[in-house]
Amino acid sequence: MSNNEFGKAMDNNQDKNVKTATKESAESSSSKASSKRRRRPVKPEGFKEFEELAKGIIEADGSSYYEWLHERHQEIILNFNVSNQKQITNVAKKGE
Repeated sequence: MSNNEFGKAMDNNQDKNVKTATKESAESSSSKASSKRRRRPVKPEGFKEFEELAKGIIEADGSSYYEWLHERHQEIILNFNVSNQKQITNVAKKGE
């Protein structure tokens, strides 16, 4: 058997294994209750277009869109933590 024939035989065998594994996976996942499946969040209409526009504007300014997005995520987390800290302080003061 030449190298090409061997490679084709290996590819065919791998294809069969992938199809079998995919079928088994589909069967096991379909047997799970639908209430346990996680649903993907639905992006709002026009999300992709606005994301591309924002990305273009930020990158045209010489900045990284993903760095900018990371900074926005950090702001949300920090603001959330500060807000919770105030609530905890208020509860602690009431308890004294």
